[in-house]
Amino acid sequence: MRSLLAPLVIGLVLSLVAVFGVQWSVVRIAIDGVMQNYIADVLAQDADELFSSLSIMPGGQASLALSHFDPSFLAPSSGQYYQILVDSDVALRSPSLVYGSLPLSPAGRGERRVENVAGPEGQGLLMSASGYEFMGRAITIGVAADLKPLRTQVAALLSRYTQVSLFMFALLVVLQIGIVRLALAPLRRVQADAGRLERGEIAQLGETVPAEVLPLVREVNRLLALLARRLQRSRESLGNLAHALKAPLTVLTHIANDEHIRNHPTLGPQLAEQLGILRARIESELRRARVAGGRAPGVALELQAEVLSLVATLRKMYRHRELDIACRMDPAIRFHGDREDLLELCGNLLDNACKWARSRVLVTARDGNGMVLTIADDGPGCSPEGLEQIARRGMRLDETTEGHGLGLAIAGSIASSYGADIRYGRSQELGGLEVTVTFPAA
Repeated sequence: MRSLLAPLVIGLVLSLVAVFGVQWSVVRIAIDGVMQNYIADVLAQDADELFSSLSIMPGGQASLALSHFDPSFLAPSSGQYYQILVDSDVALRSPSLVYGSLPLSPAGRGERRVENVAGPEGQGLLMSASGYEFMGRAITIGVAADLKPLRTQVAALLSRYTQVSLFMFALLVVLQIGIVRLALAPLRRVQADAGRLERGEIAQLGETVPAEVLPLVREVNRLLALLARRLQRSRESLGNLAHALKAPLTVLTHIANDEHIRNHPTLGPQLAEQLGILRARIESELRRARVAGGRAPGVALELQAEVLSLVATLRKMYRHRELDIACRMDPAIRFHGDREDLLELCGNLLDNACKWARSRVLVTARDGNGMVLTIADDGPGCSPEGLEQIARRGMRLDETTEGHGLGLAIAGSIASSYGADIRYGRSQELGGLEVTVTFPAA
């Protein structure tokens, strides 16, 4: 099952990537635009200054009255250039244009163009072309500058800005992950409570949760309480049924024991047989109905304490035989289920072992990938063919032993209700029958 944290973090990272990507692009475009506008304004001012110092001789020759030029206009291929057209002819060029000329076209009076052109030696130039009129002549002055030095500085600025942005991006991701984790902390408490509920450590989920999931938690708790009440009510009803059936069965048993009926050649044995079947059937169904089944919510049971309580009772029941009933299990092992089911399961298996044991009964339990409970005796054991029959309801291999043959079948039903696997075999240690119940991992 995928956690909520992963899609939230992935969505957050993708959103931040998109935001920072758009922001970086906008900043780069804005810086480039500001740079070009600033350079274009400077070039336009240079063009106005050149026009203010322009002179045209009577013969049509143009000259500049400037006594001091910017040094960058003097060095060849320096990156700073100007070119003056009188009408459509080139009248003046800056000394820096000794190896070429600008692709300048005439501009109308008052017109001002800004364009990117190629300069000497393949330089990328930004050129401002301004149109004037002087002494009836059309004057076009183009001033250009190489953008490479400024672009290098802008690239360095963008590099530092990118580094700062990446640092802020990483910091925001870490902070947002922390915020998301903090926001999901109540849900993790619900998850932890669900695990504790499954392990039987608590009876209901805690309700200190966000308002969005509080109705769900309350509904789960209501269903858990309803299940517990129904189970209790069912068991109380079954107890009442047992008491209600006890009196008619007792009356029928007295009638069956009447001398006239008991001595009847056919009626007496048939009535006794049917009463025995009826009593066994009622006992079986009552026991089955008491089985809760599944991993019931509530406090996990200490297996050793419950088994020792049963062992103490069985020692009293079989005190005339002086049986040695031993337990080997870790006190930390817990049974995650209903107490009545555990007592019914262990009680039937232990009672069966005590009936057949010569002198010893051994109960062991271990907890690995699921709890494994084993009950063995030193009795006569069972043949391979008999092992396939003993779990059948009402099947008994020895009619001389008291009972109805239902104990192992009931134990099998309880184990099945918990998804447990029950196996019968011969004990390696004691030599008699060994019953192993393996519960699935919690």
